[in-house]
Amino acid sequence: MSVPLDPAGNISLVLQVVVLFLLIVGLPFAKGFIGKKNLLIHGYLTILALILHTVLIFVVMIPSFSRGYGELGELSLLNSFNVWSHVILGTIAEILGFIVVAYWISKSPSKMACGRMKKLMLPLFIVWTISLVNGALIHILGML
Repeated sequence: MSVPLDPAGNISLVLQVVVLFLLIVGLPFAKGFIGKKNLLIHGYLTILALILHTVLIFVVMIPSFSRGYGELGELSLLNSFNVWSHVILGTIAEILGFIVVAYWISKSPSKMACGRMKKLMLPLFIVWTISLVNGALIHILGML
C-alpha cells in the first residue's frame, strides 16, 4: 500500500536539499581562495543554511514527529532505528551548527575566528548529511 507524501514534507525535503547545496557552495570559498572576503561568504552561506534548517525543524519536523510519535511502536526495528538516528543526529547537527556559528559571530566575522572550529566542521557536515538522508527515507517511505 502506497502512502501519499505529505506536501509540507515535500517542501521541507526540497529545502533541506537547498541547505545542503548552500553548504556545498560555501566550501570553495573556504578552501579554494583563502581570504577575508571568501571566508565571509562561506560564513554567511553557513548562517543562511542554519537559519533555514532551524525554521524547517520548528515548522515541519517537530510537528510531524509529534503527530507520528504514537506510531513509533508499530515500526520495524530498522525503521525505528532510522527515525531515532535521524532525531538524534539532526539534534546534534543543529546544536553543533549553532555552536560553530555563534563562535564565529562572537569573535567578529572579520577576524576569521571560524578557523578554530575547522576540525568540527567536516564531522558536523557528515552528521548533518546522514541525518538528511535518514529524514529523506522517513519521508519518502512514509515511516511517520
